[in-house]
Amino acid sequence: LGLPRDYVAGQFAFWANGQRKAAAPDCMAHITGQFTVDDIRAVSTWLAAQPVPADAKPAPRIDLPLPLECGSGLR
Repeated sequence: LGLPRDYVAGQFAFWANGQRKAAAPDCMAHITGQFTVDDIRAVSTWLAAQPVPADAKPAPRIDLPLPLECGSGLR
C-alpha cells in the first residue's frame, strides 16, 4: 500500500523473471511466476489504489500461519 502502481508492477515482474530473489523457498517467485501480464497489472493497480491508514506501522511479527513456506523468515 502507498507505493506507485508502476513500481509494484515492476517488482512483481522482477520476481517473476528471476531478477529479484529471496532465500529458499522463494514463495514470491513461485506466486508471481504464475501471474500473467494482466494479473500483474490488475494486482498492482488495486494495491496502489488502496489508502494507507494514517496510523499505519509495520507489524512487529506475523503470528498467523502463512499459506505456504517462505524463505523470508516470516512463518
